[in-house]
Amino acid sequence: MNRYCTYFDHRYLDRGLAMIRSLRRVDPDCRVSVLCLTPECEHVLARLHEPGVTWARLADFERENPDLLAIKDGRSLRDYYFTLSGCTVSSALEAAEPGDIVTYLDADLMFYSSPAPIYEAIANASIGLVGHRFHWWAKRLEKYGRFNVGWVSFRADATGLEAARWWRNSCIDWCYGGVDGDRFADQKYLDHIFLKFPNVVEVTHPGANVGPWNICRHAIAQGPDATFVVDGKFPLIFFHFAGLKEIEPNVFLGSNISYLGPFSALVRNDIYRPYVARLKQIQDEIGGIPATTSTAAEHPSGGPPSLKDRLLALVRLKAGRWAGHYVRLPSG
Repeated sequence: MNRYCTYFDHRYLDRGLAMIRSLRRVDPDCRVSVLCLTPECEHVLARLHEPGVTWARLADFERENPDLLAIKDGRSLRDYYFTLSGCTVSSALEAAEPGDIVTYLDADLMFYSSPAPIYEAIANASIGLVGHRFHWWAKRLEKYGRFNVGWVSFRADATGLEAARWWRNSCIDWCYGGVDGDRFADQKYLDHIFLKFPNVVEVTHPGANVGPWNICRHAIAQGPDATFVVDGKFPLIFFHFAGLKEIEPNVFLGSNISYLGPFSALVRNDIYRPYVARLKQIQDEIGGIPATTSTAAEHPSGGPPSLKDRLLALVRLKAGRWAGHYVRLPSG
């Protein structure tokens, strides 16, 4: 039985549910623990009773981690959310059985096939990390970290526990959304873990963590059974929909525009479009994304587009440019 942990607020509730449900389709016996960052998120999860899912309130988690709570007022909500990654997986690992693996997942993933190849790669490891595998024209982004936080695995052994605690404590000490020397948010600490601790494995499976930063270096095709194949022979395990934004009703902008790589027709029509349609279905199921009393919240994996992003995207959309970056759903 594989164990996972994640966190999200009500703004990412549709994505979190899409991720969890897709994961349980390919890993039916898994267990997922969710740290609910807002009461609205708690209420929906309590009502849905998702199979294999347990959830905890942020307020309870903060009481159990007073050093985390102590730094909360000094950070923006986005930076505080960044800080939670290491804390979430460290707490889950402390509660695991010796030798178990606990994997932190970002909420904006979608699973398409079994994660078994990843577990095979880390079968003898204490820590498993997945690299960005940046396309050559996105190499400038390596300053944000060699590894991506979308999937991070720790085993409940001496090394895994120590590394998870180190990530937790480092994030509490410093975790901000800007590059500061060899630090960036929660992410660049993974580079340090890779160098600092023994028995760390980099997962190199081409179907793991395909996303905007590496999509242009991979060829993705669809087989006769409707599964996706990466580079001719590797199953697509999960796709990372980082930075996806709805810029106007039923029009979504992918963050590929930031990485200078457009979608292929297959990626746009058969991966992105079904994903955003699924988000809309979940929003309808839960009665829409609940309103918030705060205007400052922003999830570290995306958040509302800036005014500049909106204006630039709309100008290009109206001009018919960068069509490969847009996904449009039928209206009505």
